[in-house]
Amino acid sequence: MKKIIIVLLSAILLTLGSQAAFAEENVFVPDEHCLAYKTEKTMFFLFAGVGVIGKSCEVKAEMRWNESGDQAQIDVSIPVNTLDSGLEGRDEHMPEILRADLTPNISFVSEWLERSVWEQMLAAQRSEISGTLAVAGGKFPLKFTLSFTDQGGFFLIEGKHITSFSGLKVEVPTVGPGGLIADPGDYLELLVHLRSDKISGTEKIALRNWK
Repeated sequence: MKKIIIVLLSAILLTLGSQAAFAEENVFVPDEHCLAYKTEKTMFFLFAGVGVIGKSCEVKAEMRWNESGDQAQIDVSIPVNTLDSGLEGRDEHMPEILRADLTPNISFVSEWLERSVWEQMLAAQRSEISGTLAVAGGKFPLKFTLSFTDQGGFFLIEGKHITSFSGLKVEVPTVGPGGLIADPGDYLELLVHLRSDKISGTEKIALRNWK
């Protein structure tokens, strides 16, 4: 009985520590070119809203132009197996949870937009962009809210979309009988932190905008 109490107290302390870290932690380092997700879980039926952040900097990003060069779309992807939450037990199961056998790369492909619209986005420094997210064997329409910040040598593109695992047809398993140890929440944030100088094809935007 004593050992059980010690284990539970240790778990509670670790949980409280992870909550504080989640509240204070910045997901990205300023110069990173990465994508991430943020979600929550309940621990031991007691602590709700324990944060989980998974990130991948193995990003492939391209601005694809049509033949006439007057329209472009953004194609951004990461391999499922590169998502890193710092929780080995969770990360090793992510390819199975996200059906990497069907969709090995999570990708977002934007709608086609006129060159002038892309330039207006930069001038306004904030915009929304719609497209299709491919994940877990499905395709889902999404809209990201984006901000563009001139960093001197490049533009930093930051964005977020709030959704849910159930909305993406993803089922995240509980840990322990009846979720005794951890019960995953349904809430999900998709986060973007990209550098324009690492997105091929952006050099075709007017140099006064893309630096």
